[in-house]
Amino acid sequence: MLSARWPVSDGKAYIAALEACEGVHHGHVSEESAQESFLLALKEAEIPYSTDIER
Repeated sequence: MLSARWPVSDGKAYIAALEACEGVHHGHVSEESAQESFLLALKEAEIPYSTDIER
């Protein structure tokens, strides 16, 4: 999603989220940290989101 369809490509949070996801892939970053980075990138790109999960 980040690399293929993101509406901005130069934001600080966007770049941090890309790096965090890559870090998870290589075992250097926790999933929680990457999730936080992704949410910040959503906010930066002004993409609406909810953290509520229905079960």
